[in-house]
Amino acid sequence: MLKNQPDRSKEDQVWKIYPIDMIKLSIRERREQFLFFIGIFVFTTGLLSYGLFHDYGEGRMVSKQDLADQLSRNADFEETIKDQRPTIDSTYKQIMRFDPGVQAVFLESDIKNSLGSIKAAYQRRASDQRYKTFLQASQLYNDLFYDRRELKGNRTDLDRLNKSLEDCKLSTRQLRQTLGSQNR
Repeated sequence: MLKNQPDRSKEDQVWKIYPIDMIKLSIRERREQFLFFIGIFVFTTGLLSYGLFHDYGEGRMVSKQDLADQLSRNADFEETIKDQRPTIDSTYKQIMRFDPGVQAVFLESDIKNSLGSIKAAYQRRASDQRYKTFLQASQLYNDLFYDRRELKGNRTDLDRLNKSLEDCKLSTRQLRQTLGSQNR
């Protein structure tokens, strides 16, 4: 035998142990297999149909009154959104225009009142989770308001410190000039 050709004697031995004739089934065996697969198919189809189409009782039923109540709550929520949207938008604009350097207490109180109004929309129906968005918007704008106020104060402090630094540099130059003229 050549080295590159596979050893066919082992394959021939396998076929001698399991002849091809043993793989063929009789007509009776084929019928039995066919009926077995049909039975499995019918059982699986029945089981899936039962799971999909079985009525599990009154738990899935919704009464007309419950549906009407749900629709009424949805309409109330939509109406509250319509009422609060202008307040939320104007509060954002007021916060962005707010300048803490200007001594106008009425602007700050107006922003706080608007934030309270937004928060009150949540407190009217705190049990409904959808209304929590108003509380979150109020907290977000409150944080934004205090951050902007802090940022403006920090910028004012930074400008004041830069001016003090420039004054110090000018004073140092004048002292050097004075000391330089006295040394001559």
